[in-house]
Amino acid sequence: MKKLETSLCQINYSESLENLAEATVSLLDQKIKEFKLFFDISNNEQITVNYFDNVEEFREFIYSIRGEKDSLPKYAEGTYDNGMVNAYINPEFQLEKLYTSSHELFHILYMKYILNNDYSKRIVWYDEGMAQLMSGEKDSLTDDAFKEFYFNVREKTKIIPQMNSLDHGKSFINEDYNGYDLSYLCIRYLSETLSDIQFKNLMSDFSKIRQLGDDIIHKMFSYYDEKFENRIAKKYNLSVDELKNE
Repeated sequence: MKKLETSLCQINYSESLENLAEATVSLLDQKIKEFKLFFDISNNEQITVNYFDNVEEFREFIYSIRGEKDSLPKYAEGTYDNGMVNAYINPEFQLEKLYTSSHELFHILYMKYILNNDYSKRIVWYDEGMAQLMSGEKDSLTDDAFKEFYFNVREKTKIIPQMNSLDHGKSFINEDYNGYDLSYLCIRYLSETLSDIQFKNLMSDFSKIRQLGDDIIHKMFSYYDEKFENRIAKKYNLSVDELKNE
């Protein structure tokens, strides 16, 4: 493994991922400053990133940290074990995975400064949605691009899940829905309907998050259906109403 190091981050990486490592330094220089403001962090700490170009080496690294193999989903290519950003990256598409570092960094800081390292407090849809929104990975979804993304998710969502019940594994990504996409849409909906201070304060109000999670997916779909005058809304409204009455 090679290494790049600044006062803010240390990037350990397979040699084939040098372009990604260099880009990550620039991205984290920006995102660490943003996150410090968002989480009201005053102290400085160095973030460690571990990039692997071999998926088995990545998985074995995580297994060694956890001491077991069952908790790492088959689809997982990034984790924040031990407060580090750990990721498998295909060298051919490495720059497409740039925001893996800022996504996992959000999880790290949220776990440390808001959840106080108590994993039992974690509400998966909220944490995953926030990581996608705050990392910058979805910043390209503006105007028509977001509208197209929304329509695509809407059509591919065959079953509307209860957001608070989502957890990593088969209940998060399956043939009926994609928990990442739905979590992002719910958080984006909150970012558009809450004030900035309400949105920020929500992250430490776990009971409020769970309360919102009871029906946020229905409110989110209704909000964007109306906003986009979605032609397929009628088709889905029936299933939403039926789910509400169960």
